[in-house]
Amino acid sequence: MKSELVAALYATPGTILTGAVMVAIVMGAATVLSGGDPAFALMTAAMLALGALRQLAHRRFLKVDLARASDATITRLERSAMLGAWATAGLVSAFGSHAVLHYTYQPVAVLAIAQTIGYLAGISGRNTSRPLVTRVQILIAALPFLAALIRTGDPAHLVIGLTVALTTVLTFSSAQVIHRVFVARLRTVRELESLAVSDTITNLYNRRGFMREIRAKAATGQPITLISIDIDRFKGINDSFGHDVGDALLHAFGEMLTRELQPGDIAARTGGDEFMVATARDEAHSVAFARRLVLLLGGQRVLAGRHLTATASIGIAPAGCAETIEAALKCVDIALYRAKLEGRNRFVVYSETVRDEHESGRAIEAELREGIRHGEFELLYQPIYNPRSGTATMAEALLRWNHPERGPISPEVFIPLAERTGLITILGAWVLDEAIRTALTWPRSVGVNVNVSARQFDRGHDLVGLVAALLRFHRFEPQRLTIEITESSLIDDAEHVIARLVALRTLGVRIALDDFGKGYSSLSYLARLPIDTIKIDQAFTHELGSTRKADYLMSAIARLAHDLKLRLIVEGVETQEQLEAIRKHAAHGIQGFVFARPMTAAELLPMIGHRVATGRAKSARSGGGSRKGGPFSEVA
Repeated sequence: MKSELVAALYATPGTILTGAVMVAIVMGAATVLSGGDPAFALMTAAMLALGALRQLAHRRFLKVDLARASDATITRLERSAMLGAWATAGLVSAFGSHAVLHYTYQPVAVLAIAQTIGYLAGISGRNTSRPLVTRVQILIAALPFLAALIRTGDPAHLVIGLTVALTTVLTFSSAQVIHRVFVARLRTVRELESLAVSDTITNLYNRRGFMREIRAKAATGQPITLISIDIDRFKGINDSFGHDVGDALLHAFGEMLTRELQPGDIAARTGGDEFMVATARDEAHSVAFARRLVLLLGGQRVLAGRHLTATASIGIAPAGCAETIEAALKCVDIALYRAKLEGRNRFVVYSETVRDEHESGRAIEAELREGIRHGEFELLYQPIYNPRSGTATMAEALLRWNHPERGPISPEVFIPLAERTGLITILGAWVLDEAIRTALTWPRSVGVNVNVSARQFDRGHDLVGLVAALLRFHRFEPQRLTIEITESSLIDDAEHVIARLVALRTLGVRIALDDFGKGYSSLSYLARLPIDTIKIDQAFTHELGSTRKADYLMSAIARLAHDLKLRLIVEGVETQEQLEAIRKHAAHGIQGFVFARPMTAAELLPMIGHRVATGRAKSARSGGGSRKGGPFSEVA
């Protein structure tokens, strides 16, 4: 505040110089009217010199950066402005007093009286940032002049003296009022400026303030490492718990981030759930900082009475990765994008390799859009056999992309890309339509399983309406359609997803929980989800027959499914040994290479009625285990 008040003393250099020149002209005129009085001549020269000195003081002021100036420097500037104002007041008072005492009834006295009273009246509008300056100015200018007027004993001069006294009193009081208005206005301006560059929830800089600060830091030549932090699935937290909880999380993260900063670090909330840090730390220390942030944010906390666990994805752009701030911001965005792509709750350091892979991904994204437009996708089907009857009771639809130039592209590549871009809703609608259309050619006892991505449950996409419309259009029995979901579908907005699943069940559609045994909370979901089936993940299946622990767990899962009246399907069965281990657990369905690989609809049709001997099946493996790469990418 003090630096801004001192700056106000130097706010009108032109007015000060002009005033000094005008007073000097009046004094010069008095010199002429008095016939060359040397006192007036001396005062004229002194006023011109004083005006020049005050102008030089202002130039020195312009060279000082008040934001970084020391208290001693600011005090010197303030003292210089005060002395200049008081010296000017002294000269004006001396001019008026000398003229009144020595030229009482001459025109020069009238000229001096007008000049002095005009100066006194104008003081109240100057130096409003420092009432002390104004009050001393008034006393210096008024008291000697008032004494001179009284000393003359002239009635007219006594009346003028009374006017001077009243002007002095009024100027004293108005100076304080004007000062209060000035300070209040200054505080308001500072608050508005702070709001313009600050975030109201976290008290950190906003994007505008952050950009201002890092550009100023970059201008000094300091190395800057940029760190971009994004709270994972923040929209789901807002939607599930409310904006009060979301704001509380942002505030808590802002406080935690502030505690971890070092002197010189700049932190900001640059978007809804996005934070940025600019630091002079090197890459190793920036990595350690990011690792600690991931750890700190990932812990459970209580906000607004809610137990909440949040994670963060972090991108790091080391100093020197780009020549400009704008380019560095693009680098950190790429690193953050990669961190999210790799599964969130982690950090990624920008490098040329990360950049090249990002550019390649962007190219595939464009080709993905073209592939959808040109019909480059197809569905393969893998039968699921009933171990009791030995026949296929359903088949799972698996999405494949046959790129005209790149060849087959793994679902592990294009499914996550489709989810991030939102294209999964288009692909998902096509898969549902194509799978139902194909299943119409099968016996009515055979159903079709379709994997559904978490993004298809977004509030902006009416999955239930789409399924209902397709069932009506194709006249397809709802119980023949099974929607497969994974636990990841529930992470962002569990209550909304469960409500959509209940609506699907109301249509008559069956629901299967896929990849059971792969996650960490499957058992808790069994109590909440409206499901008909659980599918044992192939990673668990591959352990069967090799360890007793896996066999015991399989027995427990089978009993649990039986008690909950859920169908049990085991996927990823590849060997005769695995098949033999599964047969004793009363599974309702077996899926895997031991019976058939994914195939076209034309290849599947003759196999549907074909009975297999599940007890004597030979492995159909031909090298390489089955893998999964996303909601539509199962191959086991």
